[in-house]
Amino acid sequence: MASTALLKGTKFLVPAVLLALVGTLVFGILTAAPRTPPAMLGASASLHGGLARIHGVIPLEVDGWMPPAPSAALANPPGEELHRVRILVELTAMERDGLSFDPSRYAVSSLGAGTWKPVWFSPAPATARQGESINATLVFELPDRAIDLTLELPGGQGLSLGAGHHRGGR
Repeated sequence: MASTALLKGTKFLVPAVLLALVGTLVFGILTAAPRTPPAMLGASASLHGGLARIHGVIPLEVDGWMPPAPSAALANPPGEELHRVRILVELTAMERDGLSFDPSRYAVSSLGAGTWKPVWFSPAPATARQGESINATLVFELPDRAIDLTLELPGGQGLSLGAGHHRGGR
């Protein structure tokens, strides 16, 4: 008799749990803020005080680049299923107040996987006056299989990194 009651409760409970999971998923999708598409690789995008453009997205494993001075952040190889990518960014001050470069305000994001901060950068935080440019190098450790990677800009739409830096999960 107890097994019959348990069986009836299970027949109701399993579909209810599944319906709740599906409802939660649909609610999450419908209430998520829309993602602003990034500017295509090679195009310029606006940010606070000016414009930014990527000049290169280069895996460190490809060219063996190392910073001019030894860096503890780059002394050991990247973690498992990660690779290091050097992003060359040109920032041009267009506004009268100029443009501030603070590497801590830059990140790489991916569709559904997360956000990563630079593990190494150059120059140190700097300011450019109107008409001046800052050529920055940002090094990130990114997952091998992350998709739709975007360099997030302070106050801007972001810049697409393309897919040329991926190692294909090797």
